Formats: sequence, structure tokens, C-alpha cells
Amino acid sequence: MHKYTILIPSYNDWECLNLLIPSINETLESFNEDVSILIINDASTIKNNLSLKNLNNLKKIEIINLKKNVRAQKAIATGLYYLQQIKFQGGVIVMDADGQDDPSDIKEIIKQSKYNLEKTILVYRLRRADSFVFKVLYKFFLIVTLIFTFKYMRFGAFSYLHSKSFDKILSTNDVNLAYPAALEKHFKESGRIYADKKKRLAGSSKNNYLSLAHYGLKIISVFRFQMIINSIIIFFVLVLAYNLFISSKLLLFLLPCILLFNMLIFLIHSKVDKENYNDLKDNIQNLDNLKN
Repeated sequence: MHKYTILIPSYNDWECLNLLIPSINETLESFNEDVSILIINDASTIKNNLSLKNLNNLKKIEIINLKKNVRAQKAIATGLYYLQQIKFQGGVIVMDADGQDDPSDIKEIIKQSKYNLEKTILVYRLRRADSFVFKVLYKFFLIVTLIFTFKYMRFGAFSYLHSKSFDKILSTNDVNLAYPAALEKHFKESGRIYADKKKRLAGSSKNNYLSLAHYGLKIISVFRFQMIINSIIIFFVLVLAYNLFISSKLLLFLLPCILLFNMLIFLIHSKVDKENYNDLKDNIQNLDNLKN
């Protein structure tokens, strides 16, 4: 029997969690594993109204309540740091609270993890239940990220890592910026699972296009030094292209854009780089045990 903790950051998503957790419990029906759930309550403004019964396949359910809202990435970092401090030994499955990460995929994660408990597993997205505009913007983001970082990251927070990886992934502030990017940066060889991203179980998303754009920039900032190298390459390509077929006006427009983009990425990173995991620890208000 192996030990797993399902780490779920949540902000005002109690309605979704009331549907998600029983679904996770049902998914684990055929598994003889020690599985617990750790919810990071990111200073929700809606009162906890979880109503959970007959969850026989879950060892325990705990909630870490935060004093102030820090958003999903830092909530995940808080959870990982907490598990590291209590010396948790086992696998950690990170997933969103809204149900877009399909609980049925946990089966495949657990099965694949048994081949190598210490290997990171990423859940790559196939189809997404999003609007046409979002899909276009998401594709644009993937292309920009590929150009500037050489990374094509069609995955989110839904993933698996082992407790032996805590020291490595928490060695920098990358998780505070973007947990998926931290996985990509720190673990060169990861297992892959391909799955569709589902619709929210209830309610509406707390994110808007501006917050998603900011998050996208934070992902790129994790690879800021690779971005400098790629920007230099792009600069010389543009200069060469200018001598061949592009206009001087276009060149004069693109070069400052690349410079400003680099400055913006480093500015975003510098703001987060001043923080540390002790700040996250101090933001923990208390721990609630819903099931022992």
C-alpha cells in the first residue's frame, strides 16, 4: 500500500468541492491505497459549507486555512511546504478544485506512479471545454512561450510528484510564480498522461483574461534566462531579415517590443523573488480536520 495526498487549492469553490470529493472517493473504489485530501483554503470569503459523508476510500480530509488570499500558485506552494515540514512521505497529486481536472484520471496517475514512485507525472491537455476566444488566446500563449523559452507546455497544475522531490522544487521561488513551469524546469524527465479538460462542476471561474495573461507572463518568467538567449537569437534573425525582406519600420517596432517584453518578465519575477516560504508559512491560520 502506497501513501498519496491530493493537494487542492481552493478559493470560494465549496460547491465544486462538495461534488468533486465524493467523485474522487468513487474513483478510488478499486484501489487499496492510503489516500488523503489536503485543501488549501485561499482565504475564501464564502463560508465553508462542505457536507461530506460515506467517504470510505479516503483516509482523511484536512483544510489549511490561509489568512490572506495569495492565489492558486502560492496556495500550492504553501501546501507543498507544509507537507515538507510535517515530513510527509509519499506521492502528491495536485489538482484544481473546480472539477476541470477529471477525478477519473487519478486512476491512471496512481497506476503510472507505481512503475516509478519518484518520477514526476504531468497531465497534458487534449480537448478543452473553453470558449473559442480562450482557445485562440491559449494557442497564442503556447506559441509565444515556445518561441521565447523552447517549452511547449500543454499542461496545468494537474500532476504528480513524490515527497522526495520537495527539496528540489522548493529550492527556488519558481512554484510561487507558476507551479507547472516549476515542474517543467526542475524535472527533465517526466511521465505523461493525456486527458481532456472538463467543464466546471458549478459556478463560474474567478479568473479573467487579465489575470490569465499575468499568469502566462509568470510562467515565462520561470525561464527568464532562456528567454534572454532566445531574444538575442530573435534580434539577429530580425536584423538578417531586415537586410533581406522586412521594412525598417517593422524592425524599429519589433526590437523595442522584444526589449520591453524582457524587462516586463524580469519585473514580474523580481516582485515574487523577494518572497520566501516562511512568508507562506506565516500566512497559515489553522488546520481543520474534516475526517480522521
